Amino acid sequence: MKLFDAHAHVFTGDTDRYPIDVTNAKESPEALIARIRDNPIDAARLLAEWDAAGVSGGTAVQYNSIYKTDNRYMLDVVDAHPGRMSAVLILDATRPETPETLTALARAHDVVGLRLFGFPGPDADYPWFDSPAAHRTWEAVAANGLAMDMMYVPGPPTRNVIGRIVALAKRFPDMPVLIDHCGWPHVDRGDEGTIGEELLEMREVRNIQFKFTGINFNRFAPAGIDPARFVRRMVDTFGVERLMWGSDVGNTRESYADMVAMAIGAMDLLSDAERAAVLHDNGRRVLGPRRG
Repeated sequence: MKLFDAHAHVFTGDTDRYPIDVTNAKESPEALIARIRDNPIDAARLLAEWDAAGVSGGTAVQYNSIYKTDNRYMLDVVDAHPGRMSAVLILDATRPETPETLTALARAHDVVGLRLFGFPGPDADYPWFDSPAAHRTWEAVAANGLAMDMMYVPGPPTRNVIGRIVALAKRFPDMPVLIDHCGWPHVDRGDEGTIGEELLEMREVRNIQFKFTGINFNRFAPAGIDPARFVRRMVDTFGVERLMWGSDVGNTRESYADMVAMAIGAMDLLSDAERAAVLHDNGRRVLGPRRG
């Protein structure tokens, strides 16, 4: 079965060459620093995991918990493996220099997207992605033919955040707008309640697509939610072309072999063509390497 990993995090224990910033991570700074030191997911390890699992390639997604907007390590990894790996950056969309920075990085490296990461503001607003300053970054993403990757926290989704994303996706209809971790589906309503009214607001906006990752498995297991039934409902609700698999390796802690096994198991209620689309084709089409 062909696999493309649309959501992999890489980081190195070489903190002298690649300084870290572990503020505001979900782990304690001490635990995260220990993991960076003792259990890094560097380029060599990730590629070995991909080779062992039969993963043809994938996308390195900047890891906010460790590097914030310093994309140097990820870009060095992608540059060293042309044709095998692409990059999704994290930048501050509100900074005036970001559109120019994004354009320069996209020209110099195999960049396929920009990830915006943040929490709601004190007035339940989201200036980090929905403000006049941030809109200029959206325009730069569109001008460079990239995808916009949305990571809002904490979940579950609200109509406020989803409504803002829907409005921007409609404003840029040719831009793939990716929703990390399937938008934090509900886990307190059983199998049939995972896709609530909030996520349904995105149903008719065809350029909005969803990444199904290890975080979803970790949230579903304690609630007794069947991942295969969830995937079937996502495909039936949004269309098979709008769902892609990403491991979340580097953040999710299961072994990579277990991540792949869980992903394949979650495809049990799909046809062979649907499985291929979710596990490989959709991720490769939207986020696949463009160089090499």
